[in-house]
This record gives sequence, structure tokens and C-alpha cells, in this order.
Amino acid sequence: MEKNSKDWLIHYKGNEVLAERFDDQINAHLRTQRTILTPFLDETQQEVLKRVAGNRVSLSFWGGYEGAERKRALISEYEDDFDLVQLKAKLHGFEKISHSDCMGALYNLGCRNDHFGDILVQEDAVVVFVCRSIASFVMQNCTKIRRSSVAFIESDEPVIRDVQLKKISKILSSTQLDALVSACTHLSRDKAQQLIRSKNVKVNHVCLDETSFLCHNDSILSIRGYGRFIYKGVVKETKNGKKVVEIQAYK
Repeated sequence: MEKNSKDWLIHYKGNEVLAERFDDQINAHLRTQRTILTPFLDETQQEVLKRVAGNRVSLSFWGGYEGAERKRALISEYEDDFDLVQLKAKLHGFEKISHSDCMGALYNLGCRNDHFGDILVQEDAVVVFVCRSIASFVMQNCTKIRRSSVAFIESDEPVIRDVQLKKISKILSSTQLDALVSACTHLSRDKAQQLIRSKNVKVNHVCLDETSFLCHNDSILSIRGYGRFIYKGVVKETKNGKKVVEIQAYK
């Protein structure tokens, strides 16, 4: 990046501060070769970091298990320690515990959002990934979620996240973003355009407001209030020139 120019930030609309911070970290690494380990990043932050980094540095991500959404990033040529811990607590009783309940319990302890990663609520247990620096604190102090008593311990049990997808076929006149959002939400294209312009739509974890944007195959569409979808691509064209597309919806 040009040191004395910030023109490049135009490509990170809405994420300029984040992009500039990542660029500073990358430049510091290039000057000193010092390893940089970020806190937990959400998917949008990860995408911005990937774009800013390009091929300038060795960049890797890990969230504790395959398919993790929130991950730490490591900028290093040699290190591979992401310094995170998997904590697990058994659930007892009949009270229904939600992801929000678990997150609220951590916030109430004063834990910062970027110090913990994915929270997985299973039938009989809660699994949370945290920075090693707060692992002992969480184990000692997070003893209750809602009215349920819990005791977190370190765990190395393999975590497998079961992602269920529903296949949807749609016939569209266009594969522009507004048409795809319309197909996913069952809204008119005008209302789909309003969603996009109101910054309620992300493509591959980056917020877009360009209604005519053309998505690549396997693009992930996140639509606030409607869920997450994968645009698989055009399956075939009809005789009158319309396109049959495949979309997969996260259940």
C-alpha cells in the first residue's frame, strides 16, 4: 500500500478504519518480522484482512475446529500457535439454554467480544472457544448460565458442526444481486433493492449496496432478518432465455 496515500481505502467502504488498522499491522510485520496474532475476528473482519494482506504476508486462520465462523488470524512465516482454548461445560436439568444466553453470561463477566470465538450449544453441553489469556478466568467465574449451574473445563474432544442446507431452485431473468436476494427472501425486486441499499445484505461477509452486483458461484449471501444462503450458480437456461439457478439455504 502507498504510505502517503489512502486512496486504496475506497475499496473498503464501511470498513476503512478496520482495513487501515490491518494494513498498519501488516506493514509492522514486514518491517520487524514480528509475529502478529489477532483477537477473534468475525467473518467480515476475516474477509477484510484477507483482501488487505493479499500475497504480501503468510496469513492463516483458526477458530478451534473445522468450519468455525469466528477465528483468530496469524501473520507469521513460522509460528502456528493460535493460543486459544476449547472450554466445555455439561448441561443438567431441563432449562433450555441458547447461544444468546451463553454470550450474555460471558459479557456479564466483562469478557470482550473479540476474546471468545464460536459458542456451540449441544444437547447436553456448551462448548466455547476463548483466548488462552481468559480461559482460567472463565473457568473460575462462569458458573451459571441463566438459572443453570455450569462448570467449564478444558476439552480436546473433536468438534463437528452439523450444517444443514436446503436446496432451492429458482427461475430468474437475471443473476444480479437484487434478483438473488428477491429469490431468497420471496420479496419483490424493489424491496430486495431496498434491503441492499439499506446495508442489510452481505456477499462473502462484506456488506454491499450495489444492486446490480454479479455474484460468483458459491458466494455466501447473508441477509439480515432472512438468514444465510449459498448461491451455487446457473444450472441451465430455459428456451426463453431465463436462468435456472440453485440456491442453498442454511436451516
